[in-house]
Amino acid sequence: MMWSGPVGIALCVAGALLAPPAAGAQPGASDAGGVTFTKDVAPILQRSCQVCHRPGQMAPMSLLTYEETRPWARAIRERVVRREMPPWHLDRTVGIREYVNDRSLTDEEIDTVVRWVDFGAPRGDPADLPPPAVFAPDDAWYIGTPDLIVTMEEALVVAAQGPDTFVNVHVPTGLTEDRYIRAIEVHPGDRRVVHHVNTFAVQEPETPGDNGLAGFGNVALPGEVWLKETSIGNSGDIYPEGTGRLLRAGAVIRFNIHYHPVGEATTDRTSVAFRFYPRGEKPDKALVTRFITARPLDIPAGARDVRHDGYWTLPQPAQIVHFRPHMHYRGQGMRLEAVLPDGRVELLTSVPRYDVNWQLTYTYKDPPVFPAGTVMHMTSYHDNSTANRNNPDPTMWTGSGSRTIDEMAIAHTDWLFLSDAEYRRIAAARATRQQ
Repeated sequence: MMWSGPVGIALCVAGALLAPPAAGAQPGASDAGGVTFTKDVAPILQRSCQVCHRPGQMAPMSLLTYEETRPWARAIRERVVRREMPPWHLDRTVGIREYVNDRSLTDEEIDTVVRWVDFGAPRGDPADLPPPAVFAPDDAWYIGTPDLIVTMEEALVVAAQGPDTFVNVHVPTGLTEDRYIRAIEVHPGDRRVVHHVNTFAVQEPETPGDNGLAGFGNVALPGEVWLKETSIGNSGDIYPEGTGRLLRAGAVIRFNIHYHPVGEATTDRTSVAFRFYPRGEKPDKALVTRFITARPLDIPAGARDVRHDGYWTLPQPAQIVHFRPHMHYRGQGMRLEAVLPDGRVELLTSVPRYDVNWQLTYTYKDPPVFPAGTVMHMTSYHDNSTANRNNPDPTMWTGSGSRTIDEMAIAHTDWLFLSDAEYRRIAAARATRQQ
């Protein structure tokens, strides 16, 4: 079997830590090899957990203090050992290892958490506690002061109880001239209920033609440009220097939003903010999105490890910036690899523990480059069995479609196209760094 380990839970945040509290006496810190909350565990929580596990965020409990964390010690141990928390679903042992937005725990950090819990979760010396992590106010913009903010015109009501819902809302930008985007950020109106948001610009694309998505309804459509996906714990995107996207005059923003009830009725007005290049300034490179798809999909009832493949040939040298797998409830895993013109195969990223509730984007820290003629190969796997706890109906055959109960296999990739000289220069620099 290619895929191993847990393949998803109904709600990673809500389901991940709701387990019986740890009980029993606390041995001394010396019994845990000196591992304590104040000295060892609190810094891990600050870096990788508290961005979601704090008041006002979607996580169901706060982990800011020892008193808040201690009751969940055993459940925390279980989830970090299984690498379900923090959400980071790729295989760390293969392919590219370094990503800009990686909040996952190292093996050493997991061992620290395990030893802390196994020896009674001791508090430790209060003097060892690091200063509290400082989080920007919910209304602050990571990208800096925006040049344009587009907000849903009407608030949407999210019921206290009920199924997850997916909606599309169209909002005019009001732009009267073309502008190039240098940074973008999405702010949910109520972060507790907004699980993730996809944003698109409804406009004439800068580069007409098929982007790999003709026929799909809840991802970028012909006549739309992909802008930004935001999920729990994500911040804004500041594009690499000299790169950007064109937002045309008269463009309309389509918000595609996943809402999750949290036991309290609320309303949401989500916004997207832009920072632009100065008027008249055009970036050297346009960030180009290509969706590598597999279809039609044929996923028998009760089947696991159902494989489909998709391909795209680079028309010119290019550098990949982002990779995001997209499937629905039966999604199990996805791999992205490059088949070079000389026949060599380079694995970029393997995501064997895909979870529809966490639409993660993997941003390469040192983006690789490929020559023209390289074939990008996406391999998807679906689990339509009872072993998949996200599966709405394992007795039903499933195929391609736009509804959430249908399935997709899409590798969302963002690229910078290069000249032959740029490709040779960047490839040589990367080879030197790797050596």
